[in-house]
Amino acid sequence: MTEETHNAGEDPVAGAAAAWFARLQGEDATGDDWLAFEGWLAKPAHAVAYERLEALWVDLDADAPAIRAALDAPAVAPRRVRPQRRAARRPTRRGWLAAGGALAASLVVGVFVATNWPDPPTPLQAYRTAAGEVRDIALADGTHIKLNGASSLIVRLGRTARQVEMADAEATFDVAHDPARPFLITVGDRQVRVVGTEFNISHHEGQTALTVRRGVVEVRPVDQPTAPASRLVVGQQLRHRDGATTSTVSAVEPDSAFAWTQGQLVYRDAPLSQVAADLSRRFARPVRAADAATGAVRFTGVLVIDDEDAVLRRLEAFAPVKAEPVRGEILLRRR
Repeated sequence: MTEETHNAGEDPVAGAAAAWFARLQGEDATGDDWLAFEGWLAKPAHAVAYERLEALWVDLDADAPAIRAALDAPAVAPRRVRPQRRAARRPTRRGWLAAGGALAASLVVGVFVATNWPDPPTPLQAYRTAAGEVRDIALADGTHIKLNGASSLIVRLGRTARQVEMADAEATFDVAHDPARPFLITVGDRQVRVVGTEFNISHHEGQTALTVRRGVVEVRPVDQPTAPASRLVVGQQLRHRDGATTSTVSAVEPDSAFAWTQGQLVYRDAPLSQVAADLSRRFARPVRAADAATGAVRFTGVLVIDDEDAVLRRLEAFAPVKAEPVRGEILLRRR
């Protein structure tokens, strides 16, 4: 086979997929890289090529021990052959790349049947916290989750994807980098897709707030996997109400969304209904606004989370409300 024949058989889309895969494996991949990659991935043919490459990588990783054992096995003595009159031409770098592409293609064909079977059932793990409890969770893939109080989520680490289902919950995610297994979070009627990044998600009473502190996050409707995605980068926050057709994205200071992990709640023109929901996660007695008008009052300030009564006194000092204990809960009434 001539070099020209090799080149004619090269697949430029598969080559581009391999180049993206190699670039995004590196720790120096930037947010701009991820945005450019998502733009490239928007074409169906590109997505198919990349998914095949990911599947190949996963299978090779699973078979690595057997491959290593075969390579370490004693070599069989080669059969003596009559030397050719004409010396073989030394392969060019291009030739090696073409041969490597052909090998990769043959491997993809070889594992196509296996990778297109549905994933076998994988065990799931449910995590729940009581009000006032904060839990650190280390997943087997290296991902770290900090789960706020009164929260629950379910984790399933599959062969080709890592999946999380969030109910009423708030959590920070520091997702381990693994392009072969995207990290998918179902929250309300939205799906969040990441590969390796850090972000905070809060979901309460049908309201979702997602804030990115590192990397790139993609959000789209759960029931529309091919719909255009909202892509968030560092310092952006998405807010969405379940059932709404649109979401809002704004620039924020990301550390404010993570402040609860350090014992503080930071607000900038937030409704008191949100403050009440956050306090209900941190203390045994739930807090709620007595009526819609009180819940709509805007609040700006920082609340240090220590003793519940002390926090409520600070809230009364900063906002025009009175905190009243009523039948095991705290009602916020306008003064």
